[in-house]
Amino acid sequence: MRALALTAITALGAPLPVLAQSSPLPEVLTGHGGPIKSITLADDGRRALTASFDYSLILWDLSAQPARILHRLLGHDGAVNDVAFLPPPGGAVSVGDDGQVILWDLEKGSPKTVIPGAPVKMLDIAISPDGRWAASSAWDNSARLYDLQNLAEIARLPHRAPVNAVAFSADGARLFTAAGNGEITEWDRASAQQIRPLYRHGWGINSIALIAPDRLAFGGLDGSFGILSLASNQVTQLAKSERPIQSVKTSPDGALMGYGDGAGQVAVFASGSGVLLERGTVTYGPVWDFAFLPNSPYIYHVGLDDFAALWRISPRDFGPIEAELPRRFQIRDSEDPGELEFLRKCSICHTLTPDDGNRAGPTLYDLFGRRAGSLPGYPYSPALAALDVTWNAASLSQLFDDGPDIMVPGTKMPIQRLKQVDRRDDLIRFLETATAPVD
Repeated sequence: MRALALTAITALGAPLPVLAQSSPLPEVLTGHGGPIKSITLADDGRRALTASFDYSLILWDLSAQPARILHRLLGHDGAVNDVAFLPPPGGAVSVGDDGQVILWDLEKGSPKTVIPGAPVKMLDIAISPDGRWAASSAWDNSARLYDLQNLAEIARLPHRAPVNAVAFSADGARLFTAAGNGEITEWDRASAQQIRPLYRHGWGINSIALIAPDRLAFGGLDGSFGILSLASNQVTQLAKSERPIQSVKTSPDGALMGYGDGAGQVAVFASGSGVLLERGTVTYGPVWDFAFLPNSPYIYHVGLDDFAALWRISPRDFGPIEAELPRRFQIRDSEDPGELEFLRKCSICHTLTPDDGNRAGPTLYDLFGRRAGSLPGYPYSPALAALDVTWNAASLSQLFDDGPDIMVPGTKMPIQRLKQVDRRDDLIRFLETATAPVD
């Protein structure tokens, strides 16, 4: 275990806003089996939702120590990339790599309805302030509008590049979209027609957030963090990170805003003045998302780890964060070349023990001689459940040679190919030994 030292820069002459000290909070939210893509908090700060590469979401009770898992939400057939709470009477909406938009009943912990989405990755979901409308961003060069009252997609907004982020105006009448070609565009929600192009950045825009009725914060692939005036279309660049900006967020009261970048840094600014208040390296690897707790000097942040971690903005003496490094899928050397291939290509989704560890794929324990799609309790795709194959050296060799998408069309398995014969044979040899039942 290595401890991560926090560093910070506080703007001279710019005192931090007065923030009420909250009661102690869980330092980590542990329960996922893979990297966490998104985190969002309920308005009262007592519940959180996390969305993970392991195809699941978790609803957390933050009032407990340690945090209590209220529900593990299963329904997506791919990595879950974003989730948002709905305003009262409640619920949530999520999107993922499977292109589905799922509305959740959080009391029951189950899907309320599934709105078929794009046949490609969806990255971002936004909810209008009144909870009536939703918008998603997709990599088929579109943003999509949904009527949550009638549970239907109502419009597709065409773009010239994959759409990475969406945000509603304060009154919900307009939608802002950000695309991989650097364009930020304003749309009329009622007519689904473009109002105007707002800004063209030289690099792709990864994330946006409305910080005031007339101002939009954005983060770019080139590390730019800036503010766009919706009245004048003028841009003020506030910071330039060395790595791409992955997430842009505002605090519930609008007093704070900030970004998380690809190098593990979170920076916090005063929304009104744009003054940098704190900047800290909070994790190893990208900060894919973070969330401000209401009326509290804390954030939760998520990334490559399978837990969400707490960081105190001010006074900045919370920490250090403990992280297991390198992560299992980042290991670059091993005495066994087959084990190395497993760690790099398989371990993020599969375990070798009887417990599946809540990862995206089923455990590989006792794999050889097992019929495909037959492990009790795992939600296989229909394609794999119907596959008439028994796993052995020959069938696994075909899987890694052709790729899951060829051998099992319609499977939710990520595309993994190993055309190099010796590496493929090393992996299969390792799996045959490592997955064997323990007497």
